[in-house]
Amino acid sequence: MKLVQTIKAIKKVKIQGAENVATAALKALESVTTNTKAKTKVQFLLEIKQANKMLFKSRPTEPEMRNYCNEILSFIKKFPENDIQQVKHAAKEHIKHTLIKKQERKELLVKVGEIFLVNEIKKKNLIIYTHCHSSTVTSIIKKASKKKKIEVRNTETRPLFQGRTTAKELASVGIKVTHFVDAAMIEAIKDADLILTGADAVTNTAVYNKIGSELLAQLANHYHIPLYICTSLWKYDAKKEQIEQRNPNEVWDHTPKNIHIQNPAFERIHIKHIKKFICEHGVLKSKKFFKQAKRTQSFL
Repeated sequence: MKLVQTIKAIKKVKIQGAENVATAALKALESVTTNTKAKTKVQFLLEIKQANKMLFKSRPTEPEMRNYCNEILSFIKKFPENDIQQVKHAAKEHIKHTLIKKQERKELLVKVGEIFLVNEIKKKNLIIYTHCHSSTVTSIIKKASKKKKIEVRNTETRPLFQGRTTAKELASVGIKVTHFVDAAMIEAIKDADLILTGADAVTNTAVYNKIGSELLAQLANHYHIPLYICTSLWKYDAKKEQIEQRNPNEVWDHTPKNIHIQNPAFERIHIKHIKKFICEHGVLKSKKFFKQAKRTQSFL
């Protein structure tokens, strides 16, 4: 998909989930590299910088996309040759390699999560609660369900109902799913053995995830249910994240006069509420996760 098409699809949430957004952004950069008319390395770098800037504006709370795109830019800057044909060829090959490595990291993360659910959680029948849609979370659950009986409870995740995507995806492979409206989150969560969610961003003090996640974390703490975040190290960003404000029409189209709609896409889960991170390097406590993430992003 070309750059402008990708940006439109991300803005309209036709491409959703941090993993999918990052992959789409890399493929858009590959398209830019293929179609560039740049005649010098400097011109090409400026074009990639501009493409990155446009991609970053499409979704502000997406550090995985930013990290991968910045890594591509760093590679081009450091490439020792100045011949534009060599630079373009090397950039394209590096993007292809990065996409392969990204998929391998996700598969490793899913394997770590599967082993954790099957071997470390001793309960024979497991009830898992999740919120919104995370391709990483659903992949872990589907893999683990082949070896252990798993039941899932999840919430709808208004206003765009990504929770329905989760419910349908898991139910389609025979996993029992009980689906709740968001306001019934207490009912959905209180009998769960553990909670798995994805993340859109991780900082030193908080995880940023879909709206409803802060309430979820507080309920998990109240009911003493362990909350695990399933996420790649590439979603770490030491800076504070900007929370995206979505179109009010998603909540209420043609809003009556004198009614103001707030539609934040994400909210913060304080690190103190998180049991551990499930990532490509294992099931880690927060300090170890941060340490590994900083090593991973040594290009910055």
